Amino acid sequence: MLVTPAENPADRLFCCQTHRMHCHSFTDRPLRRLAGVFLAGFAAALMGLSASALAQVPDTATTELTLYGLRLKDASAEAFVAAASADGAQVLSRQADGTVFFDVRAAGVPALQRLTLITDQGALASAQFVIKPYGQDNEALRQLLVKKYGLPFTAEGARRPFPAFAARFAPRGSFDWDFAGGMKLIYRQPVLGDSTLSYTDVERARRRAPAVPLPARAGSASDVPENRF
Repeated sequence: MLVTPAENPADRLFCCQTHRMHCHSFTDRPLRRLAGVFLAGFAAALMGLSASALAQVPDTATTELTLYGLRLKDASAEAFVAAASADGAQVLSRQADGTVFFDVRAAGVPALQRLTLITDQGALASAQFVIKPYGQDNEALRQLLVKKYGLPFTAEGARRPFPAFAARFAPRGSFDWDFAGGMKLIYRQPVLGDSTLSYTDVERARRRAPAVPLPARAGSASDVPENRF
């Protein structure tokens, strides 16, 4: 009676899924060597992608956050209104608490629609844009942000760089960049509600909470003038 060696089901599964071939136990050594080469190459590719992502991690912690050419840390409401108006934003209304509403569709930056300036003791707490949540304008805006600031960090769950931020389809969730003086740039793409981009002074915004949303964890645009972002 001919006795054949016991066959490892995992070997058959791997072979058949990878090569669509019928596998026999006496031929699995070459295939195992091939699998080892394949896995080593795959690991090297992943390491290369990780290195590429890390190379794009923003180093903005010592950089001043600006908008419309204005340094935002402790910027007065009137200075912000003047700078935004000079770049094409149209004031729609003002409230007694210092909040100012703008229409920014004519300001020349893709995807930006409305802007709300929230103040604390007469200074900027947050400049929050409502943005188009999908389409070419949204993609162009995300690419512009990555080009200028690098990859954002995920602001929900484990804090890590997010390489797919500038991909074709808008990612769901919250993403942010850290800047000098406790300033943050926060991109939010929720399942429900408005998608937003906020330039936020974290300390002042916390004093205004819940008016100003914060991250869960602290922590073709070629014709757009560079000083707008």
